Amino acid sequence: MAMKAFFAKISGKFLVAAALAVCALNPIIAFGQTSQEVVRLKTRGDAEQAYWLLYRAAPARAVAVLFTGGFGLLKLRSTDSGVAWDKKGISFLILNKDLFVDGETAVAIVDAPSDQWGIGYTPKFRKSDAHATDVGNIVKDLRARFPQAKIFLVGTSQGTTSAAYTGKALGDEIDGVVLTASVFERAPSSWGYLSDSNLSDFDLSKISAPLLIVHHVDDKCVVTPYSAAAKLSGRYPFISVRGGDPVQDKGCGPRGPHGFLGREAQVATEIKNWMHGRPYKTEIQ
Repeated sequence: MAMKAFFAKISGKFLVAAALAVCALNPIIAFGQTSQEVVRLKTRGDAEQAYWLLYRAAPARAVAVLFTGGFGLLKLRSTDSGVAWDKKGISFLILNKDLFVDGETAVAIVDAPSDQWGIGYTPKFRKSDAHATDVGNIVKDLRARFPQAKIFLVGTSQGTTSAAYTGKALGDEIDGVVLTASVFERAPSSWGYLSDSNLSDFDLSKISAPLLIVHHVDDKCVVTPYSAAAKLSGRYPFISVRGGDPVQDKGCGPRGPHGFLGREAQVATEIKNWMHGRPYKTEIQ
């Protein structure tokens, strides 16, 4: 009996070790499936601000608040099969949202507020006090849900205008800002409602929270050239991305260097490393 108990104890240890190894290789097993919901907040009068929350069962240590590019109009809605969204809001961050969710990181994807659904986010609105109020309410709601977590604003393309301007306005209410494929050049008049100075005249030093910049060296979008971002590499934490899959769009969409095509997982990993205070790669290739 003593020998049988000994082998049972040893076997139990091996089973525990094996389970931990599997969990390390598969975070979904370790922390359960991703939960998701559309959260709707009343922020300004009758205006409703919605965001898409994704999280695991384990307490999040960080929340990445994602701002998509273009007009940012997702029209989030709950369906029997999950959350649906307007494909006009497609971007690197939206397509790869699941890469940012793990046992220690939750994600909140920001939709355009209801009073902007006619067009969506214009650059002017992204820079407005109203937008800062909406995002401030999202941050407040996330603080209540995840009181131990740090909150980071993460923008891509035109969404970097939101992340930068609201990041400046919210000050110490947030813990960091991440700008990817940033619109550091003026948008031409041919862009219509998106024609704007973008971040070309924005003083990034006005953002009091830590700031990370991520940019692909081959980004060919007219408003997001690598040369404009590279000027900041000595002043702020900076990740340069190289290589990936061949471009599949006109240059300002997610199907090419502008969307880190073929390097999405590495980019998401290093952004999360930075958010969690771990060492991160400054070169992805």
